[in-house]
Amino acid sequence: MKAVIMAGGEGTRLRPLTCNRPKPMVPVVNRPIMEHIIGLLKKHGLTDIAVTLQYMPEVIRDYFGDGEEFGVNIRYYIEKTPLGTAGSVKNAEDFLKDTFVVISGDALTDINLEKAVQFHKDKGSVATLVLKKVNIPLEYGVVITDEEGRITRFVEKPGWGEVFSDTVNTGIYILSPEVLSYFKAGEMFDFSKDLFPILLREKKPMFGYVTDDYWCDIGDLGAYTRAHEDVMEGRVRIDIPGIQIRNKVWVGEGTDLNDDVFVEGPCVIGQNVTIRKNAVLGAYTVIGDNCKIGERSSVKRSIIWRGCRIDNNVQLRGSVLCSRTHFRDGAAAFENSVIGDSTVINEDAFVKPSIKIWPEKIVEAGVEVTSNLVWGAKITRSIFGNRGIAGELNVDITPEYASKLGAAYGATFKRVPRIAVSNDGSAPARMLTLSFISGLLSSGAEVYDFGIMPLPVTRSAIRFYRTDGGIYISTSPVGNTRLFIDFLDEKGANITRDLERKIENVFWREDFSRCEAENIKEIRNISGYIDFYFRKIINGVKSGKMNFKVALNSKSDFIVEKMTELLKELGCEVETVRSDIFSPMTKQNDLKRFINSLRLHKFDIGVSIEETSEKMTLVDNRGRVVTDDMFTALVSLICLKSVKGTTVCVPVSASRIVEKMAMEHNGKVIRTKTSLKDYMNRILGNDENGEMNDQFVMYFDAMAGLVKILDFMNLHKYTLADLVDMIPNFHIIRKEVPCPWDAKGKVMRKLIEESGGEKLETIEGVKIYQGNDGWVLVLPDGEKPVCKVIGEGYTEEFAEELTDIYVKKIKDISQ
Repeated sequence: MKAVIMAGGEGTRLRPLTCNRPKPMVPVVNRPIMEHIIGLLKKHGLTDIAVTLQYMPEVIRDYFGDGEEFGVNIRYYIEKTPLGTAGSVKNAEDFLKDTFVVISGDALTDINLEKAVQFHKDKGSVATLVLKKVNIPLEYGVVITDEEGRITRFVEKPGWGEVFSDTVNTGIYILSPEVLSYFKAGEMFDFSKDLFPILLREKKPMFGYVTDDYWCDIGDLGAYTRAHEDVMEGRVRIDIPGIQIRNKVWVGEGTDLNDDVFVEGPCVIGQNVTIRKNAVLGAYTVIGDNCKIGERSSVKRSIIWRGCRIDNNVQLRGSVLCSRTHFRDGAAAFENSVIGDSTVINEDAFVKPSIKIWPEKIVEAGVEVTSNLVWGAKITRSIFGNRGIAGELNVDITPEYASKLGAAYGATFKRVPRIAVSNDGSAPARMLTLSFISGLLSSGAEVYDFGIMPLPVTRSAIRFYRTDGGIYISTSPVGNTRLFIDFLDEKGANITRDLERKIENVFWREDFSRCEAENIKEIRNISGYIDFYFRKIINGVKSGKMNFKVALNSKSDFIVEKMTELLKELGCEVETVRSDIFSPMTKQNDLKRFINSLRLHKFDIGVSIEETSEKMTLVDNRGRVVTDDMFTALVSLICLKSVKGTTVCVPVSASRIVEKMAMEHNGKVIRTKTSLKDYMNRILGNDENGEMNDQFVMYFDAMAGLVKILDFMNLHKYTLADLVDMIPNFHIIRKEVPCPWDAKGKVMRKLIEESGGEKLETIEGVKIYQGNDGWVLVLPDGEKPVCKVIGEGYTEEFAEELTDIYVKKIKDISQ
């Protein structure tokens, strides 16, 4: 049997470790990761090896040659352009006539390949994926199998709402050669995204072999250091170079340790290392070949590559030093700092924690390095949350940060983009708008400055001016210290998670280009669009004069003023009723006052509009509040009645009565994920005939959406109470239950396994049906260590009981 090592990885998230080498050549205990993989293959009798290359291929070829030195036979296959995982293996098709193993050259593992191959043969599989249970599966492909191990579903790099299991794809496969016939040579093709879904659809025998052996995807700097600790603690069975002179202390040939040197295990010291007197090497330290450690220098929990020079009185704590780095007398580097190849840190210079320094830099004597030098990489957390970016002013989000984000966004476009920028008028938002504009201009983008306007108006303006995207900056209604940043696409919707990841990668890598001075564009200042926006709302009204008596509430003077003018022009009688019904602290009392005022003065409808002008709360003429779930049903009803046979989009958490109403009106229902960006993009993405624009407006533009609802009521002579009465009764309960981050995958897997024969949906989270009586939806939260539990039942009591059952299950599983 033959093997293929995929060694084309660039390792961008490991920079600066990978600035001068491909990811498979990054050393773990003084040997390249790929050398450990070759050792594993050889151990299991796989000595005929194809290696696929793409990034810096000569580095790998020069080191391994034909493989003779390592006891194997190696052939190389180079991708001139990226072909994806399957496309790269396709290049070696003439080498692969029988069943073969595919393994990544940049993951550390001691998996028993013989057992995996035997499993493949026993199952008669055409494709076997080696799987591993992990605590937090977000960065991997999640795989679900049945009792026999047959793969039933997988999701590549899911959000928490798509985590259906804690079992992930390791990127190790046993494949029959017939699978390569599903695509052409030279075609961009991926195993997880392209080939395996095809095999799944065609119901080919595809199985998952779950291993308990060690596997670590060295995808970021944290994983890199953890892999070293695992090796030294014996958690992974690989050869550590050198002789073990005492418990967990390995020393290479040509290295002499005298009595004046203190060494605490576990520790690995390479060949021909010189260590001067009174030096200290602490636990979990690795010293590469040909290094020099000076007198009284202290190195703890650090990884030092070959050829480094550490002079006297140097302090290193939790740092990684790439090859040929030189620390002069008295210099220091601290936790999670990474120093690139051939960098010189001069006397008494100080590298603060988590600083990344790119190769061949010089840090002057006495300098305190507080920011990444030239290029940086940070993989600790995502920039984007459930919706856009949120953070404290001048703490999480600074002007420098905003400028860099603007440049990163501009760099994601293939041509010169036109980007709209606007804000809510607060001083912090106006300040950061200037920073975003600077970053966008530096990337070569053309900026449309819309000035101060509400977010829904900005969405409309983006569509009208046909910009390629937009950025909207606002502050929290509670105080100006917390900021919110919405990144918008060409349709005015919040950008997709894929584009968010792209911006994050560009941001942390800082590899976006800055344009030449002569290519910086003039800012286009756009004024007058707000008046046009309101005129457009009026022109879109289909009915005649409206005679509704409207009670209007909003904390925003702008909304009150503009909506009063607009509704009066349409024929409504408008009175302002000030209540803070969106505040969690005063919501109940203020809502009661709002309802009482509505009944007392006999209003036809009451509406409260949030300061952002995105969300509204309606109260009908009988004093009934239209809740969020009821509002979703109301919008669906209006759309279904407006256009025969139309399609409505609702989140997976919406009541099943939407399907019932759609059936009555010959319509269709599309279920979406619950996040606003997914919801928005699904609505607009399915809007081929413009029928769904009204849904988008009613959900995300309270000012225009209110007019749409009033227009429908006026056109059909309905009151809001009439429409509420048309919606069948339903009962939904929503709860949150604490759930640690590292337990979420396990929780979702267990819930699916324990569901028995019950019907399941996994659009987002897991939705479990209880026959016709109801359903429960469990959603792992993407920003907090909790799971959301949403239940619907034929009675409120049943919905409550059902929700409580799953709250208890989650607590029991996550303990």
